[in-house]
Amino acid sequence: MKRKGLALMLALASLALVFCAKKMVPPSPDRFAPHLQEIVTRNRSQLELVFDEDMASDRIFADSFVMTGPAGESVKLRGASMGRQADRILLWTPPQQDGLYRVSGVAWDMAGNVTRFRARFRGSVRSDTIRPRVTGIDPAAGSAGLRRGAAVRVRFSEPVDTAAALDFMFVPAGNDTLFKRKWDKDWQAVTFANPDSLPESAIVYFMLLPGVRDLDENRGRSPAFTYFTPDSVFDGAPVKGKAVWRPGPLGTGIVFFNQDTADSGVAVPRTTGLASVLSDGSFATKLRRGAYRAEAVVDTDYDGISDLVSPWVDFSTVQESLKLDMAVETLPKPFSVYRR
Repeated sequence: MKRKGLALMLALASLALVFCAKKMVPPSPDRFAPHLQEIVTRNRSQLELVFDEDMASDRIFADSFVMTGPAGESVKLRGASMGRQADRILLWTPPQQDGLYRVSGVAWDMAGNVTRFRARFRGSVRSDTIRPRVTGIDPAAGSAGLRRGAAVRVRFSEPVDTAAALDFMFVPAGNDTLFKRKWDKDWQAVTFANPDSLPESAIVYFMLLPGVRDLDENRGRSPAFTYFTPDSVFDGAPVKGKAVWRPGPLGTGIVFFNQDTADSGVAVPRTTGLASVLSDGSFATKLRRGAYRAEAVVDTDYDGISDLVSPWVDFSTVQESLKLDMAVETLPKPFSVYRR
């Protein structure tokens, strides 16, 4: 009888322990530092550090790493960002040469544990031949209600050269200086922000032209285009059309929509609308209802200089569609010259 009582007490004690265990705090969090497992040279300007766990993306800084070249010379990194996976850190270097490099630094995992590492790797001479692409732009074309704190944000498929000049334009032209540019720390996105209020009647057009370069000097061929208004409702007429070049395919370009505005009693043409011409010649946008004079300009080789231009065409938004016949530009020039 005593044995049965003892067995019962042990069983009850075991159940109590299980019940209490469910209410106890979980095991202690990760306290182990990450370890560098491998160094992968993707090409002559990209070096990937592979760790044994996910790394903290908000604690990746180029200054946290030191690199020396084959002759012991100091190599200044161009940047650092997350790699293709969460357990990788990507270092952007000047063009490497075939030789033995050394890299050291500090890095943090998701739990805040820090590792200090030192390793060697052989430099790559393989060039990156993939062009950067525009992968997104905000706000979406036709957005409304962006009166205060309006911002345009463009995202790229890879880090790009932030030291190179960006070929972009706003309409109205005065917004070029009102919107301040800022790059993300991973160099894969740029934001044009305006902290002030915009006039409610305005439509703001923005276009980033092709030609953005990555860190291996590859030039992108995709533009970024959007338009928005501070008004609560976008009161605009949809306009679509096509730029036609019969000898062959187009590159990318812009349609400028101009209207006469009074300036000291004199009618002066001003660019009040834009549309982005795609590689097949099509374009679409929204305009305030009214009459315009339209002109298309196209860059066939993506060097930022006009190659084709259309004659001026009178256009009214009641027509909804527009055809522009392209001809060779006899005086090639930057696109910004065509904006009035």
